[in-house]
Amino acid sequence: MLFPTTISRWVLHRHRMRRINMTFDLIIFDSESANVAAMKASFSGMGSITVLQTERMLYLEPPPNIDVLYLPLAASAKWGSRPLVHLSQVLPTTAEDQEKGLPAFVVTGCCLAPSDPRGPVPEMTLLLNCVFDAIRAFNDENNFKLRRIGFWGYDLLRGLSPDELKSIVVRVVPELTR
Repeated sequence: MLFPTTISRWVLHRHRMRRINMTFDLIIFDSESANVAAMKASFSGMGSITVLQTERMLYLEPPPNIDVLYLPLAASAKWGSRPLVHLSQVLPTTAEDQEKGLPAFVVTGCCLAPSDPRGPVPEMTLLLNCVFDAIRAFNDENNFKLRRIGFWGYDLLRGLSPDELKSIVVRVVPELTR
């Protein structure tokens, strides 16, 4: 019989090993040129993070060539998202959605627990942990791997500076620091 500490160590070790073997590219897009310039400056030198200027921000019309698009819970309801505490979901889009420019999958936001700390830094830290944990789990269980993750800058910069965002990303998603 395994004791809780043994299980925790095994899960932690498995989680670390999984992180080492995966690679991701984070593609952030925004229609605000000032946001794009600031994020490009903050993320310069990080080859796995690309910041793109878009003509306009339309949640369901991201730039092409991403495997999965982050959408908040309300925006992902069409694909069956559920408000789960500390859990994000990877959900398939339809062929019709893909013809309109969406990737094959969306990854949802998560819910906070009542006791969770509030504020831009702890909330973004939790969100990115949940999103990338869901993507890692999906990749562990499927032959098709989600590598190119798309985010609207609007969803990442809520109350954060680009430098604060970079600090969170580097801490939470070590696969992006290659």
